[in-house]
Amino acid sequence: MKSLRSLRALTLAFLFFFLCATLATAFGIYFATLGTIDHLVVQRITGTSMMIAPPGEAQSPRRIGIRIMMASRDRDTGDLGFILLEKGQQIAGNLRVSRPLPLGLSRVDVADRVKGLSHGRVLVRDLGRGLRLAVIAETEPFDNYNQVRKRIYFIGFGSIIGIALAAATTFTLIIRRRIIDMRRTVDAILAGDMTRRVPVDGSDTAFDQQAQAFNQMLTRINELMEEVRNVINGVAHELRTPLARLRNQLNLISHDPEAAGVSDRIEAAQVEADQLLTLFSALLRIAEVDSGARRQNFRPVQLAQLAEQCVEALEPVIEETHVITRAALAHITLSGDEQLLSQMILNLLENAVRHSPAGTRIAIGLVRCEEGRAMLTVADDGPGIAPDDRARALERFGRLSGGGDARGHGFGLPLVASIVRLHGGTIELGDAQPGLKVTVHLPCS
Repeated sequence: MKSLRSLRALTLAFLFFFLCATLATAFGIYFATLGTIDHLVVQRITGTSMMIAPPGEAQSPRRIGIRIMMASRDRDTGDLGFILLEKGQQIAGNLRVSRPLPLGLSRVDVADRVKGLSHGRVLVRDLGRGLRLAVIAETEPFDNYNQVRKRIYFIGFGSIIGIALAAATTFTLIIRRRIIDMRRTVDAILAGDMTRRVPVDGSDTAFDQQAQAFNQMLTRINELMEEVRNVINGVAHELRTPLARLRNQLNLISHDPEAAGVSDRIEAAQVEADQLLTLFSALLRIAEVDSGARRQNFRPVQLAQLAEQCVEALEPVIEETHVITRAALAHITLSGDEQLLSQMILNLLENAVRHSPAGTRIAIGLVRCEEGRAMLTVADDGPGIAPDDRARALERFGRLSGGGDARGHGFGLPLVASIVRLHGGTIELGDAQPGLKVTVHLPCS
């Protein structure tokens, strides 16, 4: 699921940067608009102040008072407030404030108790000879509009977040569904079902085209594997017949009195022929398992009961050389091929017997893991397998030198691995300290 987590992280990262960009744009527009409105208000009161008391003109209180009165009645400037002060005392104007106003630009609010004004901008100019002119513009309508604009921005930004979240969620679900479909197909193929294909919906989108290309590749791989499998099966079948005849001929010759002098050589040849027949049987068995054809025989199997039967079948044969002990055998049911699972357990036990000296103790155990999987273990206190050789032991013809009886064709553990893969499990070779410990994980029903 690592790819799904990466996709989710990528989507969240994209959504985060998208929202940051949207937020930055919204704040930029908001403050730019606010600054523009404030600039226009300042520009208006500055222009009006300059019109009433132009710079460089000899300022007369009477003339300025007349201009203030005319401006108060004018349609364009009638909404402005004017105050003319002489030595701190108001001598003209249409407003009064409760505090001295500082020179330059400043703000007035309800605390200044200006009649009919709650918020405004004021420009105070020093006209000389103790005269000061204040021009006040009401900004309450703009402030109210600013509050409305804030609500609009929040609603709009919230809508953008909702749409972006919905789009990102939809995009993630679509990609996730495609990835899950492909993962299921890959998992089924890894389990041996080479007939599985990625679903195609016929939309001819990029995903659909990718699925078609993937399916074509799988079909071609399956065809090549089938050709190789047919060649292997054909060779194995063709060679088994003459080998069986050779074995029978050697058996007949061994009973001929004239062959008494070479009986040892005949017996050795019989052993070699038997090993070759066993090898070809194992080769055919692995090919059959890897093809996935046995999956149709899956049914509920009591694994503990099967393990007990395998131990009981093997104990009389090895009781003089080896000892098999049963650890906890939990009652676990899984879906599988009973014959193949039985062969898997027998192969593991026989492998431990074959590659360990007399007196070796072999322990078999079966427990249920927390993740809903069965764990089968077969451990011995024999020589074991070096860590560097364990991977090769699971390969076909991967016979190892040293330790115990070296006989075998190198298909015991590979056949076990094929059976485990067919059942959707995993196999691991570890250290029993001393000896070898084989751990098989299989999904429970």
